[in-house]
Amino acid sequence: MEEAAVENAISVKEYDFNVWETKWGYKACAPTEMAILPYRTSDYLLNFSRCVYHAVAFLYKNKAYLITAQSGTGKSTQLKNWMQLYGDETKIINGDKPVIEKTNENTILVHPSPWKGKEGWGDDSLPPTPLGGVIFLSQAKENKIERMQNWKAAIPLLSRFLFTVESEENVRQACAIESCMLESVPVFHLHNIGDLASTQMIHDALTEVE
Repeated sequence: MEEAAVENAISVKEYDFNVWETKWGYKACAPTEMAILPYRTSDYLLNFSRCVYHAVAFLYKNKAYLITAQSGTGKSTQLKNWMQLYGDETKIINGDKPVIEKTNENTILVHPSPWKGKEGWGDDSLPPTPLGGVIFLSQAKENKIERMQNWKAAIPLLSRFLFTVESEENVRQACAIESCMLESVPVFHLHNIGDLASTQMIHDALTEVE
């Protein structure tokens, strides 16, 4: 007996495998399919003002915070540091790709997702949580944090949205979510060496704008 088609099913297409192999050399296999799936999921979710976002997300004092950077820059290190310093008041929402949502009230909510990263960090039982701030990371020889002006944060913020950019409407939808983020929460850039002092800088910067 054939299984019935699932309405609004999200799937990876042969076209996706071809693109990923051409651009990045990824062969068609299960790990590649899992890497592509968040993008296709976002293509669907953007119709509901939601998108998968590349960041670690944690809950601290009733607000969600995103730490984002290129892979290998130190997101997991900063989250480990944060848990060491403030673990009694912190819960990990997602360790790699949370879902963000723009509400009708023009606020941003952060949701858990199935894509928790190689460490498997995340708590699917946590409710959607209002976003309190975003921190971009870059590696440096000394620690320094600065609040980013919206015009400077716009491109790096948008680059963390995971969708296929095949549709003009999807781009507009992602930009609407980004615009809401820029208008409603502070965005910081942390130049860091990955130590506890750098994480303390994040905490102090976020606390000052509460």
